[in-house]
Amino acid sequence: MPFDGDVLPAVLHRLRAGPELTAAAWCRAPGATGRVRATVVAGRAVVEAGDSGPLPLAASPGALPLRARSVDRVAVPLLLPHLHDMDGLFAELRRVLASHGLVSVLVPAPGSFGWRGGALRRQVREAWRHRSAVEHPEWLAAAADFAVLADDRLDFALEQGGTAAERVAELCAAGVYPPDLPAEARAGLAEHRTATSTVRLRRVVARR
Repeated sequence: MPFDGDVLPAVLHRLRAGPELTAAAWCRAPGATGRVRATVVAGRAVVEAGDSGPLPLAASPGALPLRARSVDRVAVPLLLPHLHDMDGLFAELRRVLASHGLVSVLVPAPGSFGWRGGALRRQVREAWRHRSAVEHPEWLAAAADFAVLADDRLDFALEQGGTAAERVAELCAAGVYPPDLPAEARAGLAEHRTATSTVRLRRVVARR
């Protein structure tokens, strides 16, 4: 996936589950060698067709610049919890996906932060714009008339670099933690033993 470095937050390439698998790769739907593939992020969509190079397009999640039933696989990484209009995105996904096409939705799956981490967990939980997109993405997909095929969680280790506060800022900017997380909660994440070194993500795969 050479184009992902231009589309996905760089931190997704540094989050690893073992030596081979990155979060950037995991967010792609299984069977992502389909004829036409797309990745949708805030403000952009990138399309691949066969062996041709990636084509980046300016896009709104509620108005994708793609023909109806023209795409076999769509990846939506870390976007759902921040959208103003989730219904608009799911309507567009139904429109552009070919029959039996797959959508892969990647969302955060924050841990409990340990038995003393209740306050920090509440702060993180309350900062999501759409908490349901983090806690029940499978319900949202089913309500949008998609058949949920897989619902997996995986722990990723973040390659070290920078200070703990810098890693928190990078994870928040990417959407692994809430982008609007208050300063007090960011400080709590930076002080936590594992919050900036290990994160859990969730991938829901559904069929049109």
